[in-house]
Amino acid sequence: MKAIDLLSESTYTPLFGDLSVEVDRIYLNSRSVKPGSAFLCISGSKADGHKYIENAVDQGARLIITEDGQKVASEELLKKLSEEKGVCVVSVPDSRAAYADLSGTYFGHPAKDLEMIGITGTKGKTTSTYLIHTIFEAEGRHCGLIGSVENKIGPDEACWSEHTTPEAWEFQELLAQMKNKDVHSCVMEVSSLGLKYHRTQGVKFKVGVFTNFFLDHIMTGEHEDEEEYFRCKMQLFEDCEMALINKNTRRLEEVLEHAKVCGKVYTYSISQDADFMAKDIESVEVDGVPGMQFTFVTPTYRTKLYVPLLCEFNVDNALCAASTSYLCGISEEGIQTGVGKVYVPGRMEKIRNELGLHVYVDYAHNGDSLRVLLSSLRPFCKGKIITVFGCGGDRSQYRRSGMGEMSARYSDYSIVTTDNSRSESFESIFVLIKEGIEKVENARYEVIQDRHQAIAKALEMAAPDDFVVIAGKGHERTMDINHQIFEFVDADEAHKAIRALAKARKAER
Repeated sequence: MKAIDLLSESTYTPLFGDLSVEVDRIYLNSRSVKPGSAFLCISGSKADGHKYIENAVDQGARLIITEDGQKVASEELLKKLSEEKGVCVVSVPDSRAAYADLSGTYFGHPAKDLEMIGITGTKGKTTSTYLIHTIFEAEGRHCGLIGSVENKIGPDEACWSEHTTPEAWEFQELLAQMKNKDVHSCVMEVSSLGLKYHRTQGVKFKVGVFTNFFLDHIMTGEHEDEEEYFRCKMQLFEDCEMALINKNTRRLEEVLEHAKVCGKVYTYSISQDADFMAKDIESVEVDGVPGMQFTFVTPTYRTKLYVPLLCEFNVDNALCAASTSYLCGISEEGIQTGVGKVYVPGRMEKIRNELGLHVYVDYAHNGDSLRVLLSSLRPFCKGKIITVFGCGGDRSQYRRSGMGEMSARYSDYSIVTTDNSRSESFESIFVLIKEGIEKVENARYEVIQDRHQAIAKALEMAAPDDFVVIAGKGHERTMDINHQIFEFVDADEAHKAIRALAKARKAER
């Protein structure tokens, strides 16, 4: 595509060079630039792309897109690169917004041919999107999925995710692939950072869903404070035909006020009057699978739904998904079937095993989510709850004491282990975890730094009536220790440890 065509729907200022140059991709990282591509300069929190313009040109960039007012690359340098290397240079008012616009233009705005559903909120996005995806597929509507675990492009094609909401180019490319696979709908997690950085700009959502709002993601590199975090979340409603809001959220009145920009606003709740409600909530077992059952109350009918996931918060997720599907015209039968078939990697993921142990892997990675998880499991556990957890390095330090306290308070036994420690030492992370544990009198715990061994020890300790909860990493496929990244999947490690334990026990007989 010629640069002038790529820029045709954007506001820009030509600086140097010929706008007829051909461009076949846009890159944000100069090291990734390929010959014949464009390099767009982003002024990020850790680095400024304008510093790497010469590198990008040396790599073969034909188009350089700078941001108005940048003070890193001089006009003399840009002019010299244009004259000597034949590159075209333009400037845009906002690099992030331009990246979204240019990506949409390049791929022909595929979202216009898809029924888009966007879900934002602090918790519940992943499970709700999987539920909606399963419901749509049960109805016979091919549905794509974009989220923190994986991206499902078609019925038989998926790839692991790098970001909850992909960067604009990757996002538009995924939508184009879905369109080419005859996918009719797409449900996606829309993160606060995705909204902050305009990754979904230009895409119109049929339904925009708000699940809840908790204090998380407030740290360097994410959001500077609660207000910025909240404002970013609210941006979703600016591009929605309908809004669906959980009435059990903090700052509800403000959320409802922001949602008024949508054509229609609906609410759902598991505990109060709303357009969609869950009544008669109870734990049940269907075909040997424990889960939750409730009456789904809609504006036109009531029906029983069963979701094969424990805990009341998954009733909340199922209600969210069922309500969204209703608004998109999915039948009662489609909703019933889809909700009953859902499987979500790393979210209350039950590890089936020959030893009959109750083992769950979950993404709970802060104190509040761990509290909700463990307190919800308690009524179903006839024995002890044994929790394996750690905390990530280079992330909010408030999470550490919180997870320590909640594990100690709601578990019978805790095993503290390594998570993604990144550049920090395990010892420095554990100091703060220990502060939380020691807030609980007579808390029982031990420290096993090696996560393989920690999981194995928990399983070895467990009796048939006990619950083993492996928390913190959920669906994640890797571990980052001192910036050395290697494969580590909690569910896989649990299966390996169970097989080894079963073999050892057979040998003892």
